[in-house]
Amino acid sequence: MLIGFALIIVAVFLCCALLFRLSIYALPLFVAFLAGSATYRTDSGILAALAAAAISAIILLAAARLALAFAKSDLTRAAIGLAFAAPAAIAGYLAVHGIVAATMPPSAWQHAFSLLGAATIAAASWTQSNRARP
Repeated sequence: MLIGFALIIVAVFLCCALLFRLSIYALPLFVAFLAGSATYRTDSGILAALAAAAISAIILLAAARLALAFAKSDLTRAAIGLAFAAPAAIAGYLAVHGIVAATMPPSAWQHAFSLLGAATIAAASWTQSNRARP
């Protein structure tokens, strides 16, 4: 039983580390899902939906990289960072709330920890998006 608890702690730690590393890709994932589902609803087929999702995510990442490369003002860089941090904050809130809901009884502390996790994940995504300067 002790080994099981240790493995659960390690698994939660690894999931949180993965969430921190992949938080910058929350916006491209949301855009890809939107493009893929819109394409699939037009009865274009699953392959066309997957292609539209992949192309839209790649175009978004390339456009953001180019915008960061040619942006001269800090306000533009902040707007790009905020665009990447907002979906990451939503994903962070939902991920931390799922972990906290499994470990705590329902209370205001669940939302407090979830908001703290959302702020932490958003800050990590903000840092990663601003570090991507060429």
